Amino acid sequence: MKPASAALTARLKKIRLVLTDVDGVLTSGTLYHFVDTAGELVEFKGIHAQDSIALAWLAESGITTGVISGRVSKGTDARMRVLKVKHIYQHRLDKANVFAEILKAEGLAPAQALYVGDDLPDLAVMTRAGLAVAPANARDEVKAAAHWTTKARGGDGAFREMTEALLKAQGLWPAIAARYR
Repeated sequence: MKPASAALTARLKKIRLVLTDVDGVLTSGTLYHFVDTAGELVEFKGIHAQDSIALAWLAESGITTGVISGRVSKGTDARMRVLKVKHIYQHRLDKANVFAEILKAEGLAPAQALYVGDDLPDLAVMTRAGLAVAPANARDEVKAAAHWTTKARGGDGAFREMTEALLKAQGLWPAIAARYR
């Protein structure tokens, strides 16, 4: 589906919760590892700046946000807190269980949730969420399960593309854009 389609717009208008995977969606999926001077393994990943500000805009617009990642990263945790992400779940591959926990905590139905994923572990949530989104470079199985595949690749603005479509569908974009004029 294209962001302008009536069916997609109808789904976008219902969304009150946006959840996403991290690696392959907010990042390109590339992980950098090195051993620090204390002999500890350190992992680096880059989260796209436009995707980051999109997360903040969602929170500021009253849309609850969260990440569900199979990996653990202190940097990701710190960055998500700065961006006002409410639900931060790491080292969790039981993503459907986490999704159910978050829905219960927020008092929301699955139709009010959007999930962005790129790989097989994301399918369990994507098949349950009211709106499933895949970045352009997602696995074929994930794209097949998605209601919408972005033009942008994960780690290269896919989350921002989705966020702009969501905020526009809900009439929230003009207030965001006006801040920068």
